[in-house]
Parts: sequence; structure tokens; C-alpha cells
Amino acid sequence: MAMTLAKKQAELGSAPVMRLLFQMALPSMGMMFLNTLVFLVDSIFVSWLGEEQITSMSLSLPVAVTYFALMEGVVGGTTALVGQNLGRGNQKLAHLIAVSGLTLAYALCCFTLPLMFRGTSVYIFERLGASGGTVIEYAYRYNFWWPFMAPFIAYSFISNSVFRCQGDTVTPLISMTIANAVNIVLDPLFIFPMGMGIEGAAIATLLGRIAASIYLYFKMKRAGGIFIPLLPNARRAFFKYWRDIAYIGLPVTISTGSVALGFGWINTILSEFGNYAVVALMMSLRIEDFSFTVIVGVCAALTPFLAFNYGRKDLPRMIEGMKAASIITCGVILVIGSVLFIFPRLFIDLFRPSPEAADAAVLSIRYAISSYPFIISQFIMNALFVATGYSIYGTISQLVRSIFVRVPSAYLFAHLFGISGIWLFQPVSWFFASVISALFAVILLRKTKDSFQARL
Repeated sequence: MAMTLAKKQAELGSAPVMRLLFQMALPSMGMMFLNTLVFLVDSIFVSWLGEEQITSMSLSLPVAVTYFALMEGVVGGTTALVGQNLGRGNQKLAHLIAVSGLTLAYALCCFTLPLMFRGTSVYIFERLGASGGTVIEYAYRYNFWWPFMAPFIAYSFISNSVFRCQGDTVTPLISMTIANAVNIVLDPLFIFPMGMGIEGAAIATLLGRIAASIYLYFKMKRAGGIFIPLLPNARRAFFKYWRDIAYIGLPVTISTGSVALGFGWINTILSEFGNYAVVALMMSLRIEDFSFTVIVGVCAALTPFLAFNYGRKDLPRMIEGMKAASIITCGVILVIGSVLFIFPRLFIDLFRPSPEAADAAVLSIRYAISSYPFIISQFIMNALFVATGYSIYGTISQLVRSIFVRVPSAYLFAHLFGISGIWLFQPVSWFFASVISALFAVILLRKTKDSFQARL
């Protein structure tokens, strides 16, 4: 098994690029698909409980995005540094950085602790636009379980990153299959027969994440290569790389966190039309996530590939990888986007929405699909930014999209066109972000070329 992992790692710098990325991207897309399915299943079953319950879950989205922003920051920094050091042949340092990334991820889980306490939870969700004691109560019950689930998500994120850095994208897929299978089986059981309601959805997800973490631990122990324990020993060496990881990861966290902040503002705008508008956005986002599984899955394979070859100073192979990722993503997304655009109600009706919410969700989905060309280019360029350690470029682009364009345009379109036209904020914000990312990408590639030539 150790030889197999070593061979996969070596192929990052030698195998035909299109074939390699396609082989790596398929399991990554599958993993992202299953990750999306976990949240979709929760949303569907909770929507069957009633509009107040699904509204509370919709208002919880910024909380989830904020936590995942922290984890994606750590993973982004860890992936870049582990991949670069593996490309340089320094496995020992790559291992130290991976364990250091895990300890940092565990430390950041403390930010979920306020959700355990009713007072702070009420304050948070009132700021996010929740109105009415019942909706806030459901939000508290659902998010109470985050502090228990967070460490297992952190371990899964870092472990999956380490496997991908070594060329193995199948193991992360299996881990998410386990998490999703447990969640799908337990969700309806806990929510309905056992009468746990919205809390049942959270507990089912928690147990799924625990099962996935256990699998990853034993798989990593048997596979050889880099191993990170569930509970690392306290060593100063594990903490000394926090600054290096944060240097790359903090911009990623700010970037993703701006999405949470932006959606919080968008929810407050939509709530003026009624709960159905907030629910419509949540449904459309859950459905659109299936398209993002392709984009994010390809980039999850592309980032370690770019980091590895950046460590090897192989710029032509990096550019070839970005081109191959663009071709793969566009080919698959064309099919998925067409199905969603033509048959949105096929998926929306799974939530059993009100007619108003369903109509608004159709518009939201179709406007979002028009953004796909800009979304693809932004994600691929962001993979380049993270892999090379220049994640600040992606952060600037994301802030422009999520805060400086998305929110003002949503206010403007809501005022001009009402609920039927507010969804224009999606393509407009993605367009501006992709233009800025393209400019940064040109600057970075020129800088990288000069740097590599100077070291020859």
C-alpha cells in the first residue's frame, strides 16, 4: 500500500496531465457530491417538518459557511505547504506541517462553542434576520450540536487534504460515502419515528462525521506515507507552522467568510419579502451545489497538483493542468447546468415548498446558471492562488464579489424589480470577480516565470 501511495505521488509530476487530473478529479467530484448530499438530505427532511423549521435552517447557513471558512483556510494553507514540500522531496517536513494543520483546525473549533448557549445563540440568529421565537428556537436546537461535530469535520478535512496531496483522491471519496450513508439512514429515523425533529438531523450528521473520521484514521495508519493521529501529542514543532499555514490560509478564510457575511445580508433583504423568499434562496443553493460539486471537485484535485509542480518549478505543467481542469469542468457542467435550467421543479418539489417559494427558487436557479462560465474561471484561478501561496489574490476577488458587488446589487435589483429580479445579483457579482481574478492570474504567472528562471 505504501508503494502504491508513493507511485501516486510520483505521478503528480510525470503522468499525462489530462488523464491524471481526470482520474484525480472523478473521486474528488464524487466526494463533493456526497458532501453536498449530506446537507441536501438534511434540508429535504427538515422541510417536511414545516416552513418555520426550514427557515431556521436557512438562517443557519451563514453559521455553517463561517465554520467551513475556517476549515478551508487551514486546509488551503496545509495543502499548499504539504504539496510544495512533497514536490521538493521533503516528506518529513510535509508530515510536520500536516499535523500542525490539524492542531490549528482543532483550535479553531472553539469558535463554535457559543452555539451551545441559548443566550449567545439567540443573539447570533437575531442578527442574521431571524424573527419570531419559534424560528430562533429551532435554529438554536439545530446548531447546538456544532461544537460536538466540529472536531470530526476538522480531522476529516485535514486527512482528506493529506491523501489528495499524495495523489489519492479515492480515500476521501470513501470517507464521505460512509458519512453520507450513516446520515441518510439515521436522518428519517431520528427526525420522525423518534420524534427528535430538527435536532435529529444534526445528530445524524454528527454520527456520520464520526464514522468517517474513524475510517480515515485506520486507513491512514495502514496506507503508509503521511500519518496524522486523531489526538496529536503536544509538541512545539506541531505549532511552529501555524503562522506559515495562516499566511496562506487566512486569506482563504476571509474569502469564504465573506460569503457567509454576504449571504447574511442577502437573507435580511429577502426576509422583507417574507419567509418564502429566504427558503427559496436556500433551496436554490442546495440544488446548485450539485453543479459546484464538479467545479470544487476538479479544483480539489487541481490545487495539490499545482502545489506539487510549483515545488518542482515546472510552470508549463502547471499551465497545462489549469487548461485540462477547465476542459473537464466545462464538459461536465454543461450537462448538469442544462438539466437544472430546463427541469428545476424536478428538484425543487423534493422540498415540498409553497408555490411562492417554488417560483422564486426557479428564478434563482436560472439566474445562477448564467454565472457558470465566470464561476469556473474564478475557481480554477483561485486554485492557482492557493497552491502558490498567493491566496490573497483570491480573497480580494471574493470580497469584491460577496460584499462590494453582491450586496449592493441585491439591494438595487430588489428595489427595481422586486422578488422576480433580485436574483440578478448572482451573475453580476461573479462577472466582476472573474475579471479581477484573471488580472491577478496574469500577474502571478509572470511573477512565477521570472522566479523560476532566476533560480536556474
